[in-house]
This record gives sequence, structure tokens and C-alpha cells, in this order.
Amino acid sequence: MTVINTSPAIHLHAVLPGGLGSLVRLIGEVIVPWEVGQELSAGSAKDATWREIQALSGIHHRSASIAVHPLLSAQIDLGEAAVIQTALDGAHDAVILDDLKARRIARTLGLQVTGTLGVLLQAKQSGLLPSVRGAITSLERRGMWIAPSLAAKAIVLAGE
Repeated sequence: MTVINTSPAIHLHAVLPGGLGSLVRLIGEVIVPWEVGQELSAGSAKDATWREIQALSGIHHRSASIAVHPLLSAQIDLGEAAVIQTALDGAHDAVILDDLKARRIARTLGLQVTGTLGVLLQAKQSGLLPSVRGAITSLERRGMWIAPSLAAKAIVLAGE
């Protein structure tokens, strides 16, 4: 199973054809830590990601908070720390994180890390997404900042 953070959940919900249901078909079951659920719930008036997560089978929302190691919570925000701690505690090997510092920490702790763009590349390769370039444009219009060099690399890797 893969543990997902708030921002990737929102972004993937917005650009994957079929929303997060496509994510489950692409990578398998997904865990949403309680802390991430709280962040998504707080924004549910502006975004339907939380409602979709609650309705989908294959996405498991934790119903209680997790005890996050103080060294994690001192370095990154609580949602990201909960994603990493959930993966470590549950022996889950993969996380979806976009924050660079959180990604570095997760890798250091032996977790497989991908982010929104990595999932988009997988979706393109599997035929679920017609265009990584189009998805990146859509994400940028929605306010996601993507380093131009990273966007260009993803587009090249997608063969576009």
C-alpha cells in the first residue's frame, strides 16, 4: 500500500481522468493518514477531494491520529510527518509526497518516494492519462508551482 499526502491527493484528484479512482487502479490501495484527512476535510468546501476519498473503495482513511516521532514533526509539517510515520509503522514501502524536504527524509528512512508528477508519468505510461504536458498546465493554472526544469524533464520522460 502507498501512503499519500494532502497536496498530491488534491492535485491528482483534479487532473487524473476518473480522479482518485484512477490512482487506485494505477498503484493499488492507498492510505490517507488521519492528519491528512483533517487537512482535506478543512478544505472540503472548496474542493471535492475529501468527499471522493470517503466514497472510494481502495482508499483507506485512518480514523485516529498517529504518534509522530518528534524528530519528524520538528522538521516537516504534521501531514507529511504523518505520511512518513504511517508508512514506517505499517511497513508500507511507498509514499506520495511533493515537498522536497519531506521527500528527502522519506528516502533517508528507506521509503520509496514519488510525487504528483511521478504518478502522472505512470498514468501516461499505462494509458490512463493522455498528456503529462496538459496535466502540468492544468496544475499550474490551479496554482501548483512546478519548477520549470522539473516540468520540462517530466514532459521529456513522457515522450511529449
